[in-house]
Amino acid sequence: IFLGAIFFNTEMKLAKAFDEAVQEVNAMNAVLRLDPIKHFMSIDDSIVLQDLSCDMIGKGVVAIFGPSSTTNSDIVEVLCNMTGIPHLQFDWHYQKSARDRLNYQLTVNVAPMELFLSNAISAILGSKSFDWKSFTIAYEKNTHMNRLQHILAWKQLHKTGIKMQEFEKGGDYRILWKRINNAREKFVLLDCPSDILVEVINASIGFNMTGSFNNLFLTNLDTHISGIERFYSREFTVAVAAVRIRTYIPPPIHDEIDVFDSKLDNMFASLGTQLIFDAVVLFYNALLELSQRPGLYIPQFTCGRGFWQPGPRLVQKMKEMSPKKVKPPFKTQRLKINAKGQREDFNLEVYNPLVDRVTHIWNKNFQLMDYEKMRENSTQAVKQRRLQSKEDFSQKPVRYTVATRVGKPYFSWREEPEGVHYEGNDRFEGYAVDLIYKLAEECKFHFNFEPVRDNKYGSYDAVTGEWDGIIRQLIDNNAQIGICDLTITQARRSVVDFTVPFMQLGISILSYKKPPLKADIYAFLNPYNVEVWLFVMIAMVITAMTLILTGRMDQCEWQQPVKNEHIEVKQESIWHLHNTMWLVLGSILNQGCDLLPRGLSMRLLTAFWWIFALLISQTYIAKLAAFITSSKIAGEIDTLHDLVDQNKVQFGTIRGGATSVYFSESNDTENRMAWNKMLSFKPDSFTRNNEEGVDRVKLSKGTYAFLMETTNLQYYVQRNFELTQIGESFGEKHYGIAVPLNANFRSNLSVGILKLSEKGVLYNLRNKWFNSNKSTSDLGGSTNDDGQFDMDSVGGLFVVLIVGVTIAFVIGIVEFLRHVQQLAVKEKIPFMLTLMAELNFLIRFWLTKKPLHTYRQNWDSSSTGYSSMQQISIAPSVKKANKITEEK
Repeated sequence: IFLGAIFFNTEMKLAKAFDEAVQEVNAMNAVLRLDPIKHFMSIDDSIVLQDLSCDMIGKGVVAIFGPSSTTNSDIVEVLCNMTGIPHLQFDWHYQKSARDRLNYQLTVNVAPMELFLSNAISAILGSKSFDWKSFTIAYEKNTHMNRLQHILAWKQLHKTGIKMQEFEKGGDYRILWKRINNAREKFVLLDCPSDILVEVINASIGFNMTGSFNNLFLTNLDTHISGIERFYSREFTVAVAAVRIRTYIPPPIHDEIDVFDSKLDNMFASLGTQLIFDAVVLFYNALLELSQRPGLYIPQFTCGRGFWQPGPRLVQKMKEMSPKKVKPPFKTQRLKINAKGQREDFNLEVYNPLVDRVTHIWNKNFQLMDYEKMRENSTQAVKQRRLQSKEDFSQKPVRYTVATRVGKPYFSWREEPEGVHYEGNDRFEGYAVDLIYKLAEECKFHFNFEPVRDNKYGSYDAVTGEWDGIIRQLIDNNAQIGICDLTITQARRSVVDFTVPFMQLGISILSYKKPPLKADIYAFLNPYNVEVWLFVMIAMVITAMTLILTGRMDQCEWQQPVKNEHIEVKQESIWHLHNTMWLVLGSILNQGCDLLPRGLSMRLLTAFWWIFALLISQTYIAKLAAFITSSKIAGEIDTLHDLVDQNKVQFGTIRGGATSVYFSESNDTENRMAWNKMLSFKPDSFTRNNEEGVDRVKLSKGTYAFLMETTNLQYYVQRNFELTQIGESFGEKHYGIAVPLNANFRSNLSVGILKLSEKGVLYNLRNKWFNSNKSTSDLGGSTNDDGQFDMDSVGGLFVVLIVGVTIAFVIGIVEFLRHVQQLAVKEKIPFMLTLMAELNFLIRFWLTKKPLHTYRQNWDSSSTGYSSMQQISIAPSVKKANKITEEK
């Protein structure tokens, strides 16, 4: 039986595999033998193809294999369909529409359909094992994109989805990787021919694309013969995955040839040679079955001059052929042709080409399966011994590089005691250090701290288009974790990913706390100055004198006439200096007086004095309350609104930090005004870090305020008695751990943070580093203000009371001595006797009635305590008084 085959001059390996396949099937049965007729082409020419096909049909071939997809002509398919000669293909050709397939009914293709390959690749990348969310497709200009159609429909062509990068075979591949590196891409799907694959990947080394957290997915099904294993080293730690059609695994063989023959058969290493072998085997087994029935004959006609009747039956046999019945077995697993002459079923291996280690198997019925969980009966002993000695560096536990910045209390250099030297991570301390240690213990990973050189958080420079600080280290893949007081912002989330927040906070105003003024015990006099107090006293004296004069002129103010002891009728006036001063003083103290004027002039004068006294006293009370209240206020600024509305105190924040971004991108009017004022201040109000801002607040002595995160503010306030927080916090923010975009370990860190939060570890760390008892604020004394006054505030009132009581008591003593002197002279009694009698009565405070004469010469035991001589001396006086009363 003659077989026809058409190859291009560049496909000598395929031609050799075709011959090898023919020889192998001929060895299966001596009765039915195949005799190949091969033609070679140098260029793609449809006329030449037609001539070669007609020549083979004229020689009586029963099938034509090829040509490959290098040709763009379908003349062979058409001629075979017209003459009834089966046509077999072994690679991917342009997908035909349902109408076009009417002209290709006798064509069978053993290559897997690209539609199902596309579905497989999409399912692999979207599985939990890969979970690619954003990546770049780098493809060679002349490659088929059909096997990527599901991926292109799966994600949007966007910077947060799929990005496309085209390159040309033989070009400068460094340009490709430079574009990918500039896009900060860590996930690359590479679709290119296997013969240039090594050269393309080699160009990526100079652009830092081969690190531990880079991912490379190779779609070429011949990656395993590209020579990519030469990159196997400890430096090439990129996670590489490739796919290939799973080959047939023969049953165990224990003969001497298998044991001692260490040579590996590379004849059918490529997918193309495997498929051409399968095509020959498929045709041979169908022909063998058909030959056992009558009606099979050798075609003997030329193009267009006849139709081979067994041809359609032979094609139908190939569609019905079961992989388990063919001999020799197919090189690829699950080869089954559908009614359209296409191959839908196949097993796809996902493997690491650097170590040739299979990780997953994909099948359209079972989807992606873990290879380790599947049973296999492979006995490739030589190959397995070779692979077991190779270590997969991409699967080795990774030691994360943690990028951070120096800034208390999150991260700082640890002080070394004398004679002690720290190495590695022991050199550092802080909240972030403890948190990473706890996370490493929870999530089982190792790490190294690397402070960034510029000591910046990470901000975008619109001029250069570059990021700096921690964010830049993550973008360049120089670090895998970024942690400090790093705020989660939308701009940063566009270039890196964040875990769940480990701290929630806001923005507050840090200000200088002016030392309290020295307490003035006479502060109650401050509402009026000395001049006012002097004029008030002068007004009191003048008013008192005026009341005396007016009272003497007004006849209504004189009392009714009375007789004195000399029986003289006289009028008496109550308006003397003692009473008028008492009225004036009682009025101004709002205490009133029992002396009331009766005349019109006196009443009018008293009324105006009351008006004056009322206004003076009430104004004093109001001013005193305002003065005391204002003295309790720490400053004039209490909110951000107050800070914006004044011009005495400048304010600023960290340049390029999250707080500055909050104000610069805010749509709130007040925030925009604050941002514009910060930009207009001279000198510049922005600082490089929190430490510089805190120092500037302390040195300004109240002329500069610093806007910073609440947690950092509380840390510095507790350790500096010169600092204080103004107002409440605003602008809710969150701190999170930054990781590269689409990092597969982000969810693991997020789960770890949630577990630490549930265990109370985050709360304890916050108390340890932000609420430490090691505070210098106690040096400045207590700063708590509970609204109560101390003795320093009201001491002057007690001084006034003590002075007043003392003066009154001294005056009382003087008056008492004067009374004793007058009584002694009047009664002609010795002064000391009178004084002793008065003192004796004075100390007997339970007596409420005092006799006219308290002295005595002889003590007796009477209830009143006075002698009979005292009683006798009282009698004449009583008689004299009764006589005067009778005369009236």
